Amino acid sequence: MIFLFTYHKVRESDSAGGNDFYTVSPDQLARHIAMLNAKGFQNLKIDELIRNPIQSGNKYILTFDDGTYDHYEIVFPLLQKNNCQGVFFIPTSKLNKPGYITNAQVRKLADAGHAVGFHSHEHQRLDLSPQEEIRRQITLSQQILYDITGVKPLIFSPPGGYLNARIREASLELGVQAIRTMRWGYNKKIDLIALETIPINRFTNDKKFLNILESHNSRFLYMGKEALKRLIPLRGYELLRNLLFKFKNSE
Repeated sequence: MIFLFTYHKVRESDSAGGNDFYTVSPDQLARHIAMLNAKGFQNLKIDELIRNPIQSGNKYILTFDDGTYDHYEIVFPLLQKNNCQGVFFIPTSKLNKPGYITNAQVRKLADAGHAVGFHSHEHQRLDLSPQEEIRRQITLSQQILYDITGVKPLIFSPPGGYLNARIREASLELGVQAIRTMRWGYNKKIDLIALETIPINRFTNDKKFLNILESHNSRFLYMGKEALKRLIPLRGYELLRNLLFKFKNSE
């Protein structure tokens, strides 16, 4: 199986934005990597998966969304220390803004062997956008990252996990070779344009992470969360999501 983990901010809880639902601490990420290694999981490069989707044994890929500053200042050295390659999905309109990664830092990540994927340009929901806007968001983001790294990014993570046939069609036409969704799963059967993931949040303690590695975690909680996301306004969804996970965590 190929375990793709999705992280967002990685910083201490007293940092700005550190209490966000998806924020984890540096120690939390470090423990997750240690547990993966202790269980005999092998770190897999995304380009290796693209070249050969048929993989034996348990492999893992660490992905990081949104291009916040901690991905360079905290995650990068942590991955280097553990000899891991990560995949960084960057919304290019955020580059060089306060709280976000810079062009120079993206170049250093790529030079160190990490994969740079794109997260659209303006990090907006694409499934409700017209086709020309979907194409614009993809091509602009690809071009900006190509200008920075010298490599056209072929790995895409649609913002919010909102994905439909029109987004897939535009992505494939523009050369995308892998799409990481937000659909919870273990990738028992590889579909490069609909890769499943396991989103990590601040409630993912060591016990829960171990359950994930031992394939004991249920996807039903996440399926319910994704259904809520599509049915109700964002603010209401976030409130219900937090209550749902707090209740689950207290069991």
